[in-house]
Amino acid sequence: MDGAGGAHPDGSDDLPADPVLDGAHPHGYLLVTTGTTPPEDVLRWRSRHDLVPGATLYLHPRTVLSCEPGATGTVVLLGHPVDVAAGITDGPRIASRLVGTWDLRGDDALVREAAELGGRWTLLAASARQEAGPVHGSDLLVVPDAHATQPVFSAVRGDRLALGSTPALVAAALDLPVDEGALALLARLRERRTGAVTYLPGRLTPYTGLEPLLPNLLLRVELGGRPILRRDRFWPWRERVETEDVSAIYAAFRERLTAHTGLLAGLGRPAVSLTAGTDSRVTAAVARQALRARDGFAFTYVNPRDARNGRAAMADVTAASSVAARLGLPHRVLRWRAPSEGGPFDVLHRRTYAPLVPSRGAAHAMWADLPRDLVQLQSNCAESGTTFYRRRSAEPLSPLRLTRIMMNATEGHEDLAEDLFGDYLDFARMTPDRLLGHDHHDLLYWEQRIGRWGWQKFTDGDLGHRILLPFNDRVLLETMLSLPYPLREGKVLFERLFAEVPAARVPTRTVTLGESVARSVSGRIPGRLGRAVGGRIERAVTGRARRSDHGRLAWARGYALLPPPELPVPSGWDRTPLPGQLLTLFTYPALPHALRQAGRSWVLVLGEPVGVEEGLVGAAAVAERLASVLATAPLHEVKAAAAVLAGSWVVAVSTPGASVVLTDPLVSLGAHLTPDGRGVVSHATLAGALPTEDPAAGLLSSDEVAVTTGPLGLAPLARVPLGGSVDLADLAGAAAAAGLTRADRLRCHVRLLRDRGPVWLGLAGDAGSTELLGLLVGGEGDDGGGGDGGAGRTVTPGATALTWWDRLAPDQGAEPVFAAAAAAARVGATHRVVGVREDVDGTDGSAGRAARAQARHALATTWGVRVTPSGPGAADEVIPLGDVLDQVLPRTGVLWLGAVPRRPRVLGASGGAPDASRPATRDLVQGVRQVVLPFSDRLLDLLPEG
Repeated sequence: MDGAGGAHPDGSDDLPADPVLDGAHPHGYLLVTTGTTPPEDVLRWRSRHDLVPGATLYLHPRTVLSCEPGATGTVVLLGHPVDVAAGITDGPRIASRLVGTWDLRGDDALVREAAELGGRWTLLAASARQEAGPVHGSDLLVVPDAHATQPVFSAVRGDRLALGSTPALVAAALDLPVDEGALALLARLRERRTGAVTYLPGRLTPYTGLEPLLPNLLLRVELGGRPILRRDRFWPWRERVETEDVSAIYAAFRERLTAHTGLLAGLGRPAVSLTAGTDSRVTAAVARQALRARDGFAFTYVNPRDARNGRAAMADVTAASSVAARLGLPHRVLRWRAPSEGGPFDVLHRRTYAPLVPSRGAAHAMWADLPRDLVQLQSNCAESGTTFYRRRSAEPLSPLRLTRIMMNATEGHEDLAEDLFGDYLDFARMTPDRLLGHDHHDLLYWEQRIGRWGWQKFTDGDLGHRILLPFNDRVLLETMLSLPYPLREGKVLFERLFAEVPAARVPTRTVTLGESVARSVSGRIPGRLGRAVGGRIERAVTGRARRSDHGRLAWARGYALLPPPELPVPSGWDRTPLPGQLLTLFTYPALPHALRQAGRSWVLVLGEPVGVEEGLVGAAAVAERLASVLATAPLHEVKAAAAVLAGSWVVAVSTPGASVVLTDPLVSLGAHLTPDGRGVVSHATLAGALPTEDPAAGLLSSDEVAVTTGPLGLAPLARVPLGGSVDLADLAGAAAAAGLTRADRLRCHVRLLRDRGPVWLGLAGDAGSTELLGLLVGGEGDDGGGGDGGAGRTVTPGATALTWWDRLAPDQGAEPVFAAAAAAARVGATHRVVGVREDVDGTDGSAGRAARAQARHALATTWGVRVTPSGPGAADEVIPLGDVLDQVLPRTGVLWLGAVPRRPRVLGASGGAPDASRPATRDLVQGVRQVVLPFSDRLLDLLPEG
């Protein structure tokens, strides 16, 4: 399934037959004793009566069950256990090994062996009974995985027991009432921690009588008569030994994390939930090879509203996008969004989380937009091995101390302490003698933040697919926790991994020469003097660089054909007198151009035209061809030969009897008549037009040509319909009669241009760029013509799709980002998303601000448009893209755009002229990199599809 969505209103095109049955309480279970009426939610689940004596186990349709009977009982594993040391992911094999250990060595050995498993699982060990009672001391032993990521909630009411994966299941089985006091307390927490993560801590749950099983604790159940539940801490079981041997710890960490991640990735089609955060980039670095081998990808979800309100949400997308591209992984961007009320997701989500309904936009995005066969590698739990709570003290544990740690406070909250953690220390057996040298700050994050809040985050993904966690591995965490706290806080293990895999680092803006020199001076000269001298050097060097940027970006790829007296043109432009001394050509230095004479006539070609059928590329080759036609044929044939050129160009033909100027169908270089009508310039501002004037007044549209009697520059030019002298339909008909199709012509055009440099496709979710995506990166190979070639597709090695995003735009402004991400995902293309208002890593440093300010200044100079950087009118402003491309594209990169000419474009019909008051995308990127416009072709859409 693709992120584009499908037929279903919630955006999914591969929903199961019953999405509520498939999604509610995902990968869940419910164990109830005899005499308990199962709740409606589990009636269509699988059931087993033979695993736990006197009880029935109900299993969600997607819950994986592995069980193995032994001499003294049965071991049941629910979920996906992974024996990292043995390299085993086969649940029955793992269950068999565990039951053997249990039979031979008892409860403690079973618990310790199970506790060192990776993956996500819940262990139920049902003991056989003798006359004196159970063989192993209790009828049922329940052990969660390292972080209790498959939660265990339990309750006893009378002589009935229920034990399940969500609070709602247990409550419904035993008719437990909602704990209104707990819900009121949660509301108070949310008031005090607006915008922060909030959850019911300690042993609180939303139902009276319902208890959670915390990580590192186990549950013993006596089933005879009234069930009895006893909780006990089983970890840590050995004293923490600290070491500063980072190299040894890193080697063990790297080996274990790589092994665990590889095993998890083999359980389905893998994907990494990727953000700008360190933890997820570590996972991506370790998993990259497994992801590539199994059609995996990375994804990030984002709420456009959050991106508007701050850079952090935007940085998650752009940083993840850049890291994924550097690691060679496709990247999807999912839109965080609320579900439709009463729709399948709304129903299944409410059933899962009743009576509370947590934030659901991210869960809905994943459910609606990600494939059902996915194994999502989620990077939570890493901070159990590094650090989360950083305000640390040796103050003895108490309910108030626990409350302040949770609230990230050093004082206050006395009114909450008893309600939140009054009996927690006894409940969790959290005493210094039981912690064996482990820091309670670390365990509070592990057992509370992850154990009490994290399960909801993992369930959010389980609603549609399966989340697995590389850091949910006790052996790995013990390895990480053996380092001293300062090294863990500095994430020294992660930094070593990034040194090995630098592609996982978020790229940053290259430091300018001025900044480098300034920093050097500031470092060598102490105090205020060093800062002052450094600042002066930086301003001087940066100022020259910015002036150079303005010259590069203002009137980029511009030109002026001017008769005397000449209008002012930008300094530094090339100057070429034309034959006859009636006109002078002024060109932006990087604008290709070629002049060819044919007797007393001449042909001038500007830009990068493409003669598709003849295989001609570039101004020089096309000028030679047109000059040869001019030497032997009348002017109208030259005009016809020029009109069917593809690419980005302006052609001027001057003869003693008549002359003509015409442009490509996108008018991509611009063509404005000067006030006296004798010259042509690229931009209205070069013709002396003011921003308040009508910039289209002298604009030559794609449906027109400018003609005059005599040589160019002698008499004023007049705008006349192109269709009056060039029969495009007849030319297309002749080409079609020779067997040429639209697909043939477009494929040939792409083939001619794809070797100009690394391909970067400006993917905007529109029809044109989406079609180019299929041609460039979506096929199986180039068939060299002839056959269908995979529907005419051609693979371009190393092609990258690029989408830019103005985070301050309204929600609809973000839609092209999500559409582009979905389109790229469909063909497995590398896709980059970049922001236009910040640096590539999401920051807004001084160098970036200066570069963007200069780009805005150049844009305003060129077009006379408003380019305010922010404020109420930000949604209407024109944003230069030069700084974005400078940061992302290599210098040799070529930007392909899917711009399609306006229709109709023949016989002078209206619609051919672009909006001359605002620059198009192709105008915003020129002057920075080469630009390719494959749809700038008058014949293309007149040919049969083919």
